[in-house]
Amino acid sequence: MENNEMILLVRGARQRDPRCQLALIESFRPLMLSMIRRYVYETDAVDDYLSEAAIVLLNAVAGFNENLGVPFSGYLKKELFYYFVNVAKVHQNVASLNSATGDGDAFSLLDTLADAADIEGDYVRAEDLSALQMYLPQLRERQRWIIAEHYVKNRSFREIADSIGVSSNSLVKLHRRAIADLRTYFGLDLVN
Repeated sequence: MENNEMILLVRGARQRDPRCQLALIESFRPLMLSMIRRYVYETDAVDDYLSEAAIVLLNAVAGFNENLGVPFSGYLKKELFYYFVNVAKVHQNVASLNSATGDGDAFSLLDTLADAADIEGDYVRAEDLSALQMYLPQLRERQRWIIAEHYVKNRSFREIADSIGVSSNSLVKLHRRAIADLRTYFGLDLVN
């Protein structure tokens, strides 16, 4: 049987007496913290979950039936248990980027992520490609073809030469002339 003081606090909290509500929250604070530590793994959110546990407590006060003979502390423990088990289920697949990879390495998940995108470099490359698209039509047809085969289709000079039946040396020379012409169009009078 629960003590009379606890019964009076529950009755007062049901009547929305703030003193009774605060007294109940403070008296069950250790139980709420215990449930949070057991089922919630976000150590930086303990205060938030403590507030949520207080809401669960106040809802439990409203749903508690004294006539069933169940002590309020047992009823509250069950309510907190179900609430935090559901919270744990929602967050069970969440992993911290600081946690280990699990491969026995000393690396964290953050270490395995790709580096941040090079926005500036991507912009410059995009500008260069648009300029290249503008100057490509000024090349001779055969020069445009070798540029497309080598750079767009990622084929080696030997592959291209074998497919059309010429020496790879002649294709390298054609490629060099095409690159030299492009550099001239870009204003880079450099020789490869």
